[in-house]
Amino acid sequence: MPRKSALLLSLFNLMFKPVSGQTKASSTQLVELPPHPPAHDREAWRVYWQAQGQPWRTEPEIDNERQVYLAGRRAISPDIEHGIYPFKGVKLNRADVEWLLATHENGRGPVMNWRDESQRSRDGLDLRGADLRGEDLSLLPLSRMLAGLRFYEWEKATPEQRDWASAHLENCNLF
Repeated sequence: MPRKSALLLSLFNLMFKPVSGQTKASSTQLVELPPHPPAHDREAWRVYWQAQGQPWRTEPEIDNERQVYLAGRRAISPDIEHGIYPFKGVKLNRADVEWLLATHENGRGPVMNWRDESQRSRDGLDLRGADLRGEDLSLLPLSRMLAGLRFYEWEKATPEQRDWASAHLENCNLF
């Protein structure tokens, strides 16, 4: 239980860190966000995310337990040789991917425009091995997402290693 509490505290610190140009009065003072809309009110969530500067989000926020779980998974270091990836075998839905994008690189957020030279050195989400079958991921900023091995990794990998790294995108809407 202490480990889970520490992960939750780290997650909250990440979520409430000051935005560039803002300051905190103290390290214990949290930035207050507007209240979340009701889970069933899709239009209210759309407006909420627009106000948060995340117009690509459409789903209600995932619960704290799921956030802690996904943050823990994201901390797993990939190992191509042994087929270890943060989300290998994990079923992710759109709300999960939205949260992962919003919190990508310690809150830096998604790679929004691969044409922007300042973002070309960044990797997008590492979704290698994830199960995204049947999900609607349309209009999400998935630039530079890792859903398999890079070319130079692919050449050296065995067929089994290539399979381990492949994200399952069957019937996934990536429009």
